[in-house]
Order: sequence, then structure tokens, then C-alpha cells
Amino acid sequence: MKHIFLLALATIFGLQTTNAQKYEEFGLFDHLGAGISVGTDGIGIDLAAPMTDYAALRAGVSFLPRYKYTTNIDLKENDPDVMPNVDLEAKAKMFDFKLLADFYPAKKSSFHITVGAFFGNGTLASATNTSQLLKDPADNGKKGLSIGQDPQGKPYRITTDDNGYVTADVKVNKFKPYVGIGFGRAVPKKNRVSVSFDMGLQFWGKPRLGANTKDDWGNVNYHEFKKSDITDNDYDGVKDAFDVADKIIGYPVINIRINGRIF
Repeated sequence: MKHIFLLALATIFGLQTTNAQKYEEFGLFDHLGAGISVGTDGIGIDLAAPMTDYAALRAGVSFLPRYKYTTNIDLKENDPDVMPNVDLEAKAKMFDFKLLADFYPAKKSSFHITVGAFFGNGTLASATNTSQLLKDPADNGKKGLSIGQDPQGKPYRITTDDNGYVTADVKVNKFKPYVGIGFGRAVPKKNRVSVSFDMGLQFWGKPRLGANTKDDWGNVNYHEFKKSDITDNDYDGVKDAFDVADKIIGYPVINIRINGRIF
């Protein structure tokens, strides 16, 4: 990946030093470009149009190809209902629409400052147990994990379904403002095709854990757990995860984009 970034930067700067072709003059939405990118925000596809020589607008989608990750977690051995070790399978679910504006300091500049936003369903990943969670399968659908506590001081109960599965989601804000910098133009001014490089930060808020919980009357509700819900009696892994998540307010975006001017 390091070599790819260096090659992209060399290509960008090389394009800026070649003067064999005439630069296009840009007006309000009088040209159209398309691009595809790859980076930490996944694969991106978008359309772009200049507003002037000094600004351009991009709109499209970005998504992380779905992949699975398996792991094992240790639960409290003194819990009479829960197995001490449970296998989990996690799946990534990143998918966002994006609307970004690039601003250039000069007519022929490739350097740009970008502001805008990503917005999607707010779910980054989900995890489900793949091994038996409860010691007695007859308790499936009745018992599960007790995590945190509600405003009345009662623990939240993440109850298994009838087959013994529990699913939890990692949630962030649906609306994620973005600020970044980069080199290259989304709509090439000189060549029909160019390469650009961007880096910045999505401000997605503090990650949360979402899961179905069941109250004393058997009602099922979807609850998004915050650090304030967690107590000293909770599983060590849960507390550690919330301690880390509480410090995360953004996601770094680094990508390379191939740009083409349609007209």
C-alpha cells in the first residue's frame, strides 16, 4: 500500500509539470467527471462537477466490501447461565453516501481542501455468537447476557433468540462531517484521466453497542449502550472496549482516486 501511495503522488506531481496540453477553463457545472477510489473508507464511486476554477463538487457512495472475522471471548466463569468461552463472528457493514466540496487556491492548483459529509445507516459492524452461549440450551430465548444498568438500576438483559444466538451492532452517528486535504482534481483540467490523493477525518461520534434487550414483562427493545451504562460488575472485555471507544471521535480517511473527465 505504501508503494501505491508513493506512485500516485509521483503521478500527480508529474501531471502538474507537463505543459503539452491546454488547461480547460471551468465554469459553473459546465464539465462532468467520474471517479473510483480505494482506501480506508473502502471502495468509492462518484460523479464530480466544477463550480469554478477554484471549487468542485463531488457526490457518490463508498462502501467497505463485506468480510468476516472470527474470534473468541472470555466471559465471567461465575455466571451460572453463560459458557465461559464463546466464539464470535463479526461482519463489516460500512456503506455511506457522500457529498464533498473541493477548494483550490489557484486556477492550476492540484492541492485542495475538502469539506463535506458522509451519511449512511450508522452501523459499522455486527457480531453473532457461533458457539453455544448458554450452558443449558433449554434456556434459549429466556436468558442471555446481563450488561450495564438502566436508569432504575436494573441490568439490561441481552436475551438470546430461540436458537441461542445474540447479535450486537457497533453503531456510530449516521451523519459524519468530513474535513481533509489532497492533491489532484476530481475533474481533470488538462488530461482526460488523472490520479488524485486524499486524506482527512470523518467525525462519526463515539461508537456505541446496539442490541435487543428484554424487560421484566418480556418486551423486546433495541438499546444502544453508552459508556455510562456500563458498571464495574460487567465483563472485563466490555469495559475495556468502551474505554477505547470513548476516546474515538473520528475515522481517518486515506484514499487514491482515478479521475476521468466525461465532457
